[in-house]
Amino acid sequence: MKLVRLPSQLLFDITELPFDVFNVQGQLLLSAGAPIDYGTRLQLLRWAVYAEETESQPWREQMEQLAEERKERARRASEDYLLSSRRRSLSQEWTMAAMALEAALREPREDGRWIRAVRELRTRARHLVEISLDASVCHLIHTGGLHTNLYSCHQSLRCMVVAGECARVLGWDSGRIESLELAALTMNVSIRRMQDMLALRDMGISAGLRAQLAQHPRDSARLLAAAGVIDGVWLGAVMLHHDSQLDAQPLAGLSTAQQAARLLRRVDIFCAKLSRRGHRAPMLGLRAVREACVGPDGKPDEIGTALLRTVGMYPPGSFVRLASGECALVLARGSRAHAPRVASFADANGAALAQPRLRDTTQATLAVKTSLSPADVHERPNHEKLLALLLR
Repeated sequence: MKLVRLPSQLLFDITELPFDVFNVQGQLLLSAGAPIDYGTRLQLLRWAVYAEETESQPWREQMEQLAEERKERARRASEDYLLSSRRRSLSQEWTMAAMALEAALREPREDGRWIRAVRELRTRARHLVEISLDASVCHLIHTGGLHTNLYSCHQSLRCMVVAGECARVLGWDSGRIESLELAALTMNVSIRRMQDMLALRDMGISAGLRAQLAQHPRDSARLLAAAGVIDGVWLGAVMLHHDSQLDAQPLAGLSTAQQAARLLRRVDIFCAKLSRRGHRAPMLGLRAVREACVGPDGKPDEIGTALLRTVGMYPPGSFVRLASGECALVLARGSRAHAPRVASFADANGAALAQPRLRDTTQATLAVKTSLSPADVHERPNHEKLLALLLR
């Protein structure tokens, strides 16, 4: 009997197999025709599964053809998406991405379909980041400081973008970064509705809700594993992303999954500080950066340094006042951490400028003087109009 290995991607949607399957030693794992429930499918995906070559050949050819057809449909869908996206602004694209993530996470199921939707969403979000990282960070942080709509999904997207860029600064490989970004998108799947609810109110939470919040990393990891995720870095980052003990150890001494969890935890806290919750205003940008990047010794650690290189001292999307007295929105990192690229939209008296203007903050007369809270900005700018200055 000549055995051939069955590609794992062909096993994802099956409910039964028309032939016996074996392990590498030739021991029978599953008889032909036996029903395959979710738990069995998960085991098949984890094992190296083999079948008799001649008996399984028609099925393998059929499955491979179906896989090619799915790839072709995905390619066409991607082309259609790119064509339609050219008619939308980057801000509109991120808004639609948040809605798509909310739809994907709404009903976690064990058939793995929602996982595939999350993977597709991550690819879509990466396309937007490649258009402009700074404009993407600016939009996500700016809107997070103004409203709580779809808070959980917007927070996940913020963390995906910022954590992914920090990982690139740290020199992580692409596979590890993909696992980290998928973890960011799914870390709160078990409490998505609760997060959205809590973001709308200012009152305290009950002991029961607090316990549920504390348990959610494990609950989210359990949902992911039940849906077929076997990526250890993805699962580990989700399960450990609230583990503060990881901060006490050198980054190099942690496992790959622990390093991803530590980075995700830091970014999650940083992005939450910059986001509105109920009537609570977001933290000032400079303060949020200092608290996230600088340790007790007054110096940034490896993750703090990567975060500082990613967002600068004044995060894109936050408000600042210039030495000229003008109010400005930070659009992007600059050549120096303390000198971001900004667009002024109000004069020293708070009156709106006829047209927003890019300002060179490396000049003493236009240097950033202080961070501003959204509550201190009386003339709210059209941030899409300001982003257009960056993208043109």
